Amino acid sequence: MNRTGNLLRLARIATVLAKDVWTLRRYDPASGDTGAPDRFAQNLLALGPVFVKLGQILSTRPDILPESYVARLAELQEHASQVDFATVRRIVEDELATPLETAFASFEAEPVAAASLAQVHKASLADGTAVAVKVQRPGLEPLFHRDLDALDLGLRIARTVLPRRLRRTNLPAFLSEFRRYSLAELDFRAEAAVMDRFRGNLAGQDRIRIPRPYRDHVTARVLTMDWVDGLRLSEVSTALPEQTRSALVEALVSMLLKMFVSDGLFHADLHPGNIVFHADGTVTLLDFGMYGELSAAQRDRFVLYWMAVTQRQTGRAYHHFSAQTEALPGADHALFRQRFEGLAAKFYAAPSREASLARTYLAMMRAGYRAGFVFPASLMLHAKALTTAEALLFVLAPDARFDDLSRPFIAREVAARLAASDPLGRLSQVLPELLLTGALPPAEAIDETWDATATQKMGRGLLEAVIPSGEGIGRAALTMLFSHVARRHLGKETDAILSDTWAGYDRLERDLPLAPNTGAILTTHLAALTLALHRTLVARGRSEAQSHEVIHAIGWDIYDRMADPPFEIARALTSDPAKRMRIATGLFRHFPFGPPAYGWRDVEAGGNVVAFDCTKCPVAAFFAAHESSALCTATWCALDFPVAEKWGGQLVRPKTIAGGHDHCDFRWHTAPVLDKDKIGEAAEHAGQG
Repeated sequence: MNRTGNLLRLARIATVLAKDVWTLRRYDPASGDTGAPDRFAQNLLALGPVFVKLGQILSTRPDILPESYVARLAELQEHASQVDFATVRRIVEDELATPLETAFASFEAEPVAAASLAQVHKASLADGTAVAVKVQRPGLEPLFHRDLDALDLGLRIARTVLPRRLRRTNLPAFLSEFRRYSLAELDFRAEAAVMDRFRGNLAGQDRIRIPRPYRDHVTARVLTMDWVDGLRLSEVSTALPEQTRSALVEALVSMLLKMFVSDGLFHADLHPGNIVFHADGTVTLLDFGMYGELSAAQRDRFVLYWMAVTQRQTGRAYHHFSAQTEALPGADHALFRQRFEGLAAKFYAAPSREASLARTYLAMMRAGYRAGFVFPASLMLHAKALTTAEALLFVLAPDARFDDLSRPFIAREVAARLAASDPLGRLSQVLPELLLTGALPPAEAIDETWDATATQKMGRGLLEAVIPSGEGIGRAALTMLFSHVARRHLGKETDAILSDTWAGYDRLERDLPLAPNTGAILTTHLAALTLALHRTLVARGRSEAQSHEVIHAIGWDIYDRMADPPFEIARALTSDPAKRMRIATGLFRHFPFGPPAYGWRDVEAGGNVVAFDCTKCPVAAFFAAHESSALCTATWCALDFPVAEKWGGQLVRPKTIAGGHDHCDFRWHTAPVLDKDKIGEAAEHAGQG
């Protein structure tokens, strides 16, 4: 279209929207006026499909429009008039280069849906497969170019008339993204490719379905895909049993976090009309014309932000949130942080039905904009899409909190990203600064690549400077760890007691047989250290009971930390208490208490009990060989009971090898069945044999 034509179209647009622009510049969000947003939405509908799409995109941009406008545009529906069947036939036959009856075994003349860009017909392929055929309305491409060119002309005029306001709204970047998105949406082959990407990304989500496009029946203006029947969101609560609804909630949470956190490729319009539920507990997503994508750096920032939110670390969350913004001239950092912290506090204090993680995320973006900060368009779309998707969960599970549901997934995601990021190499660049200055270096001070050999040499040099000459690294590390923990319980006597303890350990270690696996080597040497400390304490005037108490306290300080990783891994994998307990205890049974040095057998004991027996224990054998089994039961054996409580359960174990039995019977209850006194009695009985 020529410049004159662009100018005439711009004049038409300006005439229709002039009153809306005038009202918007003077609009008071506190007025509660809904007439202005309604009129704006209706005028966009009147201007045609480009402006319908513009309204939908503007509904994701609270940095451009007031919240009441954004809310109204989010409800903008595309109920367009039907294209007559003769025109539909012509478009399909032109695109597929074959008669309609050859391409399809059946093709219903009446569309099942009609929107401003396309309408959908039900059909079937030659083999009887039911399909949905999305047919683009005629004449859209020149119409889109006409309106987009007119908007570009309006932007150039605005740069001259309102340069400062334009910089604050980030409108040029928005319109550039809108042009790219709109023209891409006219090519249905691109939508089919996006569907394939989503199917690949969600392949591991057994309950999530993505319609399959039929490539032989896909062109720029015709998209043929699987026909989908099922329930709408409003029907789920009455049509499906509670167990199925619970499974749907789990499936949706997993899918949403996979899209919005892991992949960065997300469905940007997941309203109830674009999702279908099935009686078998599966879900089908529809309409992939509107989607978004985050960069790897944006995904990393978002997952760190979300991780901080789920841990209620507001300062850390603000750091990662604000790091993605551009501060405009005059931006107020203090105001942004104050409003951010206020929104976070309100979110944490809200009851489940009112606690929306996604809406809070979007509100924080609005607060940033009002304080003078601009967010990338992709993040604004991400926030709005996440808010729309989260609303589905509130319908299915009104009492659920998205932050609680997402915590295990976020833990898995962070672990996966850390594993792929060479954490030791990065740690070598930040740990010295942290220890010497108390602060981490900024991101720009961390090199993306480094000389691994030189880093290793520096590490060895540091160890040689710290470790006394002739002393092994393992012994030195054990000395530092044990000394640090023991000092809290031994006080001023620590150095003298540890000196005698290490001398006693050296005598015991000479006769200690080498265990057949690494975990058992560690535990038997720690057992020798335990006995050496006990003998030292008794020699220095402590009673047997006092020695047991001190050693148990020291042991728990160490064991408490050892118990964290297995349970955090279990929490990341499942929310079921029994499964968590089985995973956590299973990890301990592999290391440090793994076979062949340790022997294990599983026992059936009911759904709420993780039960197994220890049939061989080198630690118990060591203490028995030195006539110190009572020390084993009072210290090592007793540590398992607080571990069970730390993991959310209770341990019952009346038999122990150290107590004279042929096995230790571990019964980890994940539901409360015994009071603490009875558990204590069981522990005492285990010690008495």
